[in-house]
Amino acid sequence: MRRMLLLTLFLLLLSACAVPAETEEPSAPPLQEAPEEPAPAEASPEEEVPVEEVPSEDHVLLALDAPLADGRTLRLEAVGKRLDEYSAGVREVRVYNGDALIQTILSREVIEAEWDEGMPEAFYHYTECWSPEESMEVLDLNFDGSADFGLFGWICNNTIPYYYWTWDPETEQYQYAFTLQGAEVHPEAQEATAEYKSGSAGSQWITEVYKPDKNGDLYLVRVERDTCDFEPEPPSYLDFDRGWAHEIWLPPQEADPIRPDEGHGILEEEFVLIYREVPVYEADETNPGSGEGTVSHFTEIWELKDGELQLTSREEYTDENRQ
Repeated sequence: MRRMLLLTLFLLLLSACAVPAETEEPSAPPLQEAPEEPAPAEASPEEEVPVEEVPSEDHVLLALDAPLADGRTLRLEAVGKRLDEYSAGVREVRVYNGDALIQTILSREVIEAEWDEGMPEAFYHYTECWSPEESMEVLDLNFDGSADFGLFGWICNNTIPYYYWTWDPETEQYQYAFTLQGAEVHPEAQEATAEYKSGSAGSQWITEVYKPDKNGDLYLVRVERDTCDFEPEPPSYLDFDRGWAHEIWLPPQEADPIRPDEGHGILEEEFVLIYREVPVYEADETNPGSGEGTVSHFTEIWELKDGELQLTSREEYTDENRQ
């Protein structure tokens, strides 16, 4: 019995020795701090762009091609910004020949020349137009084969005035030329026209007609006027349903040539009326108010003859010859 107890005790000791000893887990290495990233280098004074020279909100509003007579095509970029909810403005026009910038035209240069002092300072920096798409236009004003361009000047209740620059092939630069309202070119007639309202309550519509001389400078050759400020000879009345009276005025032969930027003064005092076309009607008033009277329509042509404006034709107007 005693042997059995000793044997059992011996076996228990052997099993205790066979249990593996507990091992300690290796501790994690201490955390290392990430190296600090170097601060971005500050721009040198040479790289900084002064805010007052190139406002951060300025961008290219419109870019147009400008073909030249020598076969090259320039690129014109109107740079500006939206002035407010309703308008945008151009601060400068950049002229590129390929990738080379060959000219920068500031709007301020022409605005200061065209407007008197006393306007707010901001007024002189930017043109004013309804939208970027209308800020600039390209056209050949003097028919020399090289594109000229204009900037929408300012918003008004008349036809829109544009500041125009023409291309000078000798200097290879654009030169400011003049301001015109509602300018259009007519290559078939080699004429450029400007249009605007005039007279009391817009009762006249003026069309100025210009032609270039051999140097490409435009000069006024005639003024056409449509007017309802006109009373025909009794018993005739102006036939408003068919339009207004149409007139053609010429500068006096002795007058000096008139450039677009010089103005022409008072039409009736400084020009000669050579043609007038008048739509008129005559009513039979033997029984006024009865509605039984007849109305006859005529077209009168008046022309300058022997120093006087004379009636040269008077044709009856009917539905058959309605144009």
